[in-house]
Formats: sequence, C-alpha cells, structure tokens
Amino acid sequence: MPADATSIVIPQIFINRYGDRRRIELTLHEARTWGYGPGDETEMIFAQAKTTGTSPSRFCLRMIFDFEKVRRDKTSNSYRACQRLLKDADFHSTHLSAADAYGVLVPVHYGMWFMDTGIWAGKVLLSITQWCGISWHELSFTNANTEANRILVGRTVEALHDYGIVLGDLESTTDNRQFVFDLNAPGLTRADVLNGQTPCYIVGFSDAEANHKCQRKLPILPHGSFVPFEKFGCREIACVSSILGFMKKSKTSTSASTALQWYDEYSKRYPTMSNLDVLMAQRAKLYPNMPPVYSQEAPVSFTSNELYAEAIFPKTPDEDSFPETPDDSDDEEQTVEDANAVVAHSLAPEPLEPAPTRYSARIRRTPE
Repeated sequence: MPADATSIVIPQIFINRYGDRRRIELTLHEARTWGYGPGDETEMIFAQAKTTGTSPSRFCLRMIFDFEKVRRDKTSNSYRACQRLLKDADFHSTHLSAADAYGVLVPVHYGMWFMDTGIWAGKVLLSITQWCGISWHELSFTNANTEANRILVGRTVEALHDYGIVLGDLESTTDNRQFVFDLNAPGLTRADVLNGQTPCYIVGFSDAEANHKCQRKLPILPHGSFVPFEKFGCREIACVSSILGFMKKSKTSTSASTALQWYDEYSKRYPTMSNLDVLMAQRAKLYPNMPPVYSQEAPVSFTSNELYAEAIFPKTPDEDSFPETPDDSDDEEQTVEDANAVVAHSLAPEPLEPAPTRYSARIRRTPE
C-alpha cells in the first residue's frame, strides 16, 4: 500500500444479476445474506476498495461470505463459486506471476485472505487483486462500444495467447465479462475511451490453461463473413472474434479468404519463420491501418513492396520462444478444502523466469 495510506474504504459492492449478468450495486446488508436460504448463489459478490492518501491504490475484493457454511454443501452453486475463486488464485500464482504480464495483460493478484466477522457473516474468504475497471459486457451497452475498443479487446486476447495462456471457456456473448477496461486510468480523455486507448485487462482464470501454442491464422479484426473454427486455427481466437461481432457480414478492405490465402503462401515461402512473426507480417501487410498487437520502437517493414516480400522485424536481443510453465494437466481437482493451502501458496508465489526481451517488450505495449 502507499506509504501515506491510513485506511481502506469500500465505496461500492456489486454482483452480476441473473439472466443478462449486468452489474448491479448491493447494500452491505444484502451482501451479508449472500448464500443464505434457498436462493443458492451462482454469482460472486465483489467490491472496489480504495486506500486513503495522496496516491490512492484501487483493489478488487471478491468475497465468499460464511466460508465454513459454504464448504459444507458441496452440491451448491456457492461451493462451485468458491472453487472457481481458488482455481483462479492458484493459476495466478503458478502461471501469471511473471513481471512482464502482471499489471499489463492481467491484474496483479495480492493473495487470498480470511477475515473473521463473527456472527455478522462468519469467516469471509477474500481474493484481492488489482482493480481493473468495468467489464466489456457492461461497456457494450454504451457508446463506448466502438470498433476501436473491440479491436483493443482482440489485441489483448492475442497477446495473452502469445504468452501461452488460453481462458478455456468462451462460448457466449456474456463471456466478454472477462475483458475489463480501466476508465479511471490517469490521463485518459473521453476521446481516448472511445478510440481504443484505455488500458484493457483479462480476468478470470479458473478454467484457463497454460503452455498454449497458438496456431491462429487470422487476427481478431473485422473479417466481413463467418470463418469456421478450423480455418481460424485456434478455437478460442475464433470465439472471441465472433463474440466481438467480427464475423458479421460487412464490407472490409481485406476478406478472411484473402488473409488465409496470404498466410498459407507466406508460411510456405518462409518455413523457418515462427507463427507469431508470420502473423505480425500479415497484420503489417494486409491491415496497415489497424493498430498492431504490440507497440514496437520501429514498425514491421518489408524488403520490397511485393505482396510476399520478406518482413524485417525490429531488432531485439533475444529471439527465443517463451519459457514453458509447469504442466498442471495431471493435477488433482482443486477443492474448497484446499483453501488454506491456496492462501499460503498465493501469498508467496514463485514467479516464472521473465519472458525473453523480445516478447517482453511486445507485451509491455501502449495503445497506438
């Protein structure tokens, strides 16, 4: 916390309502009754917390009220919500703690804590992360639902895939709650908010998987037509493209079929080029007016104006691939009984080795 912070205040408490999963505000009394009675809860209560002082910090608190009661009923939705919270914390600690991803693509996770409130709400389990703002699901109902912001979501998801992470459960339009915009970031103007300049984060890793080798062939950009998953090369990237409306019939400067044909031909001509570099060349050649996924000190250039000319990438000191993170595919199911172990683990994570400089520089992008 900032050195001059003397206390933490919680101005608002929220829950996503049933049906459309829009965010609504709760009173403290309403929050306290979460999980009580026959109304078994599927959604989790969360709050924004702020420190006092001249340089306030913001945190997101996700809460399981009366944890001891919840853990006893393993058939309840409340129990499953608790499991998701524990899995999310464990994934952060195991796979997302590298410095080049934390606070840039994903929120910083500060661990899990217990707070004993006595007879008021029993033992409360808290997950504390960086506050990242408002979900794209909420913003999609406002005038901030612009193509520039949809492209920003796509850039962020592509960067996460290049880091080797898939979210694992994106099928419906309400899944865009995992894309979050920080509208209160310092220096933002109204024009910035509309034009894709807002810091964008991805949250919710309870179903995520690591060590993904993304084989996408298309960017998350308007394609003007439906593209089958198998042609996209990556199911989750295709899902996000569909969720963002980029597969609707429309006029585009580059059709999906043209981009796919270019990708296949370019890959044949330069067989030693990595998939990531082919995608960067594709974006620079076929979508020159679109912002790149990553900011570079110099843009991608080509040896000539020929359609399949060899790309020249900004010079960087390290050309290696990302380090692999531990394979947890054989891990046992995380249970609520493991809460104390997860709390201890997430409070003292062992971070990954930093990603090589080339990729680190790309992830630490700024909006174009």
